Amino acid sequence: MSDPNSAIPEHAKPQLWRRYETWRAVRYERTIAKYAGRYPTMRNRRAFRRLALTLGAFLVALVIAGVAALFTHLWFWIPFLIGLIGTVSTLTILRIVTGSVADAPVSALDEIQLAQRNSARSIGYIVLFSLMFIPYLLLIFLGSANDLVSGQNVYGIGVLLISLVLVGSCTPTILTSWWQADPDPDDFVDDDVDEVAEDDPHPETPAAETQPAPEPTPRAAARDLDPPAPAPW
Repeated sequence: MSDPNSAIPEHAKPQLWRRYETWRAVRYERTIAKYAGRYPTMRNRRAFRRLALTLGAFLVALVIAGVAALFTHLWFWIPFLIGLIGTVSTLTILRIVTGSVADAPVSALDEIQLAQRNSARSIGYIVLFSLMFIPYLLLIFLGSANDLVSGQNVYGIGVLLISLVLVGSCTPTILTSWWQADPDPDDFVDDDVDEVAEDDPHPETPAAETQPAPEPTPRAAARDLDPPAPAPW
């Protein structure tokens, strides 16, 4: 389906862009099919929200590491590495079990998923846009207060900038995972069962065995010495 919120009209899209969208759709379908059997116990709404909260906790650790980098060169690496490794691993698992709705192409989503994806991306852009003012304002403040900004401050602001970019980038995935409902049980019904149900309404009831009708007993031919047969009336 076409994206109604696309900035490029359908008739004005270049051929190169259409090929890129087709390639993205094929690549997305192959990825979903490849990891379809991974983590079956996590494919429910409760697990989605737990993973989203875990991802949020690792992002908070990254922000703490970015603030700590303004004051130390060494100790900030501990929360930074923990937050970075935890963010990458949790984000990967969350995308696998939820189908990566936030990063899916338009042609692979239905109307509800497309609306959720667009809303989550819009909120994620606002979060990223707002967070980017924090390191920039720090640079303006430090530059106006001191003629020379120390390398420690520039180093720490760079680490904080990386952490805030990761927070804004992961926001759409967290939101779509939090909004996603439990999978529909009807999607897992085997097609063979439906076919059997349509062909035979009572598949477990065996058909009654038909017995052949008894053959009539042949009557012997009448002889002259036999008594006459009784009249049928």
